[in-house]
Amino acid sequence: MPYFPVDDDMPFHPKVLAAGNEAIGMWTRAGALCKKHTTGGFVSDATVSVLGGPKLASRLVIAGLWVTADGGYRFHDWKQQAGNDDAHVEKERAEKARERNAARQSAWRGRNAESNGVTNASVTDTPSPSPSPSDFYSPSKSQSRSNRARVSTDSIAIPEMTRKLAAQRGVTSLRAVVDAVARHTGLAVDASGALRVSLWILDKRKDAPDAPQRYVTGSISKSPLEVQQFIHTEALEVAS
Repeated sequence: MPYFPVDDDMPFHPKVLAAGNEAIGMWTRAGALCKKHTTGGFVSDATVSVLGGPKLASRLVIAGLWVTADGGYRFHDWKQQAGNDDAHVEKERAEKARERNAARQSAWRGRNAESNGVTNASVTDTPSPSPSPSDFYSPSKSQSRSNRARVSTDSIAIPEMTRKLAAQRGVTSLRAVVDAVARHTGLAVDASGALRVSLWILDKRKDAPDAPQRYVTGSISKSPLEVQQFIHTEALEVAS
């Protein structure tokens, strides 16, 4: 799912201090809603009334975090934040992601149905063995797991914001996560996908692991099918 990025320098930014904690709470919630509904940074008057009211919105405008717009407000410099874009671009991206996810889910269900189905062979025929778990995430013969992992890792670009978000949770090498995903699932993810996989794995624990980086890569190697299903569901795979 989309997420609203917040820089780790944000808590003591002059604009944030000027707006105050209550207004920043509305700013953060509104940002998450904008990402969820692909509004391109537009916040309607109706949304403002639910999240805190026009008085808090005015604080954000005065602080320079929002600007007024017809029927509501807009985030200042929305497109300057990692992963943000115009509303129509974000909607097209989300629609394509939903289409890719639907196609992958259909293919996934088809593979599971085939592996669990009954063959039409006669009783004298030797039944084909059920595919092993590795059959569901093996890369093609023309591209071995190790080679695919190397290509994905070498070509990955890591935005500074993505790197900071990962480091906050103790994931110091997203390249290693990309490598582990490629090696154990046969899928290629970018830095953003690697971050999403890492946070998903860490959030499944009730407590923080002593070594988050090692825990994430180890979890990928131990549960590749579960990781693959998460990547398919969230439409995180990218062209390798």
